[in-house]
Amino acid sequence: MGTFLIFLAGVLFLAGILFIKPRAKREQMWKTVVNWALFVIWYGITWMGISFVYINASVGHVKATSTAIFLFLGISVVLAVVQARLLGFIGVKKAGNTGELQA
Repeated sequence: MGTFLIFLAGVLFLAGILFIKPRAKREQMWKTVVNWALFVIWYGITWMGISFVYINASVGHVKATSTAIFLFLGISVVLAVVQARLLGFIGVKKAGNTGELQA
């Protein structure tokens, strides 16, 4: 199981790079740096949480496992939402209909 998780971590890291690279805006350098830093931090926290849960679950520490799920999942979701907002997936205003009627 551990070997599979390491393989999955590598595949998802490459998929994240290939997904973010075309969407990162080059004209705003600070935003690009923040996006990549958030991705690395989010990825690290997510996999630290998964490994922490895996190790504690295999040993039988129920309280530590449930606490880790709550803590690492919460942090991971918050960072993912912030990054989705910076990349423009959440809160993007549509350029189409603004409520004005045209003849």
